[in-house]
Amino acid sequence: MRSGGAQDSGEAGARFDGPLPEITTLGLMAFDPIYAQEVHVNRAAEMLHVVAGSLSVDMPGGVVRAGAGDTLLVPSGTPHRDEFDLDEGLEVFYCAFRWTWEEEYFRSVPPQALESLSPACKTQLTALSDLLRSDLARGEAIDQLLARSRVHTALLLILRDLTTAPDDGGAEPGAAYGEARRHELMSRARQYVQQRYAEPVSLDEIAEALHVSGYYLSHVFSAESDFTLFSYLTNVRMEQARSLLLAGEMNVSQVARAVGYRSPNYFAKVFRKHFGCSPSEFVASHRPPT
Repeated sequence: MRSGGAQDSGEAGARFDGPLPEITTLGLMAFDPIYAQEVHVNRAAEMLHVVAGSLSVDMPGGVVRAGAGDTLLVPSGTPHRDEFDLDEGLEVFYCAFRWTWEEEYFRSVPPQALESLSPACKTQLTALSDLLRSDLARGEAIDQLLARSRVHTALLLILRDLTTAPDDGGAEPGAAYGEARRHELMSRARQYVQQRYAEPVSLDEIAEALHVSGYYLSHVFSAESDFTLFSYLTNVRMEQARSLLLAGEMNVSQVARAVGYRSPNYFAKVFRKHFGCSPSEFVASHRPPT
């Protein structure tokens, strides 16, 4: 089941663009059988990519199982036990890390949800694991920075995969929640535009008022409505301009300012493009016959 966390993937992703994770341990690890026998706690968060064998991690919230090619996460301070076949053995590419956003991240991505990662996401995580091994082999300062960036990328790939609606339209809890959040965001964006159309309005200003990134707001609005937020703003302004011109109480310059255009000439160009005629022609065509 996909995560039903408190945030949609895009909104959450915008929150996690700060400091990169700090890696404390990185490398291939052949697990000691003691980990299968005793509950232990790591002070750092753990990312485990299974290279060979199979693994079950018993932790609060339930057991998480993984085979070769799968990735697991364990939050810092979590009592857990790593169960695996002692005869088969187990090899993982292991990363322990500390991250400013860890607590908030795991509110959106419970470790148990990683069992439902898509095949495409698993392939990407395997590729990142291979790149991390290359970074480890080189060991230069730039490679260390790249490794931190790749761990960050892996975490965001997992977040996106678990909180984005699937292509097949499946009504999974996390996907349904994300869809509702996007509809709510669009509704709030429309309301903001309808209230502020007479003012200079920027994408960043709208996004800040709605507590999301400008990139995410633009993406959601375009994906959900097939036109941009500023196309919607123009439509609102033009419909208001049409109503004011029909009312006959303002001239063209006054109407332009009333709907947010400082330049009457620019307003006239936008109006012509929208209605196929100039404001003056529009007024003349709707003037009662004498």
